[in-house]
Amino acid sequence: MGEDMGEVMVVNLFLLVRVLLVGGIFIFYPRITRRGLFFGVYVGEEFPGSDLAGSILKTWDKSCLAWMVTALGIGLLGTMAGSAVGGNLTGTAVLIIGLTALFFRTYSKVRALGPAVGSEQASKGTATLQIGSTQGENFAKFALVICLVVALATLTYAYLSFPSMGERMPTLWSLFGGAEGTTEVTYLNLLYFPGWNLVIAPLFAVLALMISSAKRSLREGPGNRSSEAQEAFRNTNAILFSGNALFMLAMLTTVSLNVLSIGRGASDAIWGWVWVVTVVYILSALVALGILFRRLGQGGSRIERGHDDGALTGGLADNERWVAGVFYVNPDDPSLMVESRFGIGYAMNWGQGLSVVFAAFFGGLTLTLISLGFFL
Repeated sequence: MGEDMGEVMVVNLFLLVRVLLVGGIFIFYPRITRRGLFFGVYVGEEFPGSDLAGSILKTWDKSCLAWMVTALGIGLLGTMAGSAVGGNLTGTAVLIIGLTALFFRTYSKVRALGPAVGSEQASKGTATLQIGSTQGENFAKFALVICLVVALATLTYAYLSFPSMGERMPTLWSLFGGAEGTTEVTYLNLLYFPGWNLVIAPLFAVLALMISSAKRSLREGPGNRSSEAQEAFRNTNAILFSGNALFMLAMLTTVSLNVLSIGRGASDAIWGWVWVVTVVYILSALVALGILFRRLGQGGSRIERGHDDGALTGGLADNERWVAGVFYVNPDDPSLMVESRFGIGYAMNWGQGLSVVFAAFFGGLTLTLISLGFFL
C-alpha cells in the first residue's frame, strides 16, 4: 500500500511540474518577440505598447492559468477515482489541447488587427550576404565533420563487436527504469544507440550550419546596427547548436559503449553519472537560452540602436507569408531559414522544397528509431 501511495505521489508531482512548465511556457512565449510583432502577427511598432495589447495579454494570462488549474484538477480527480496515471494523461491532454486552442483564438483576434503590408515593404531591407565573423559557420562545419566521423566509427565498432556479445541482455525498457526483463542480443540491440548518434548529433550540426547563413530581415532607420545585431544573434545561435551537437555526440557515444558493455556482461545498467550529466545539460541549456534572450533578444533586438522608430521589413513584416505566426511559407524566397516571429531562434521556409525534404528525412529517421525502440 505504501508503494502504491508513493507511486501516486510521484505521478501527481510529475503532473504538477508538467502543468507549471507547459503553462509557464505558453504564458511567457508571446513576450519573447521583436517590437512590432504580437502573437506572431506584425501589428505595427506602436501597438504592443497600447492599452488594447495590454488587455489581450491580461486575458491571455488569465485564460492560461484557468487551463492550468483545470488540467491539474482533472489529474487529481483521476487520483481520487483510483486511476492516477489515467487522470495524469487526461489532464495533460486537456492542458495541451486547451492552450493550443487558446493560442489560435488569440492569434486570430490579433491577426484581424494587423495592418496590411504591401509587397514593396515586405521585400524591402532583406540581406543574405555574410558580414562580420564567420566563427559560427566554421564551428558548425567542424562539429558536423566530428559528429559524422565519431558516429560512423561508433556504429562500425558496435557492428564488429557482435561476435563477442553474450546471448541475452536487459531490455531497453528495463535499462531506463522500467519493468525488469531480458531479450536476445541482436544487431538491432547493439546498433540502436549508435543509430541515434548518427542521426541526432549531425542533425544539430546541420541546423547550426543552416542558421549560420540564415537570412536577416532588417529594420528601417539610419546606420547598420540592425544588421550587426542580427549577425551577432545568428552567430551565437550557430555556436550553441554546434556545441549541443558535440555534447549529444559525447552522450550518445558513451551510452552506446555502455550498452556494448552490458551486452558482454561486464555491466548490468546504464552508468549513474550519465543521468547526472543529462540533468546538468538540461539546466545548462535553459541557462544559455535565458542569457541569449537577456543579452541579445530575439534576432539581436536588444542590442539594436538607431532603429526604434523603424518598421520591420522583409519576411517578418508580411503576415500573408506566416501560418499561425509560426510557419513561414514563401516559395519566392530562396532562404531556407529566417528569423522566427517569436520565441528564440529561427524558422524554416516551408515554401522551399529542400526544407521539406530535410524535415521529412530527419523526421522519418527519428520516428523510425522511436518505433524500433518499442521492440527492444
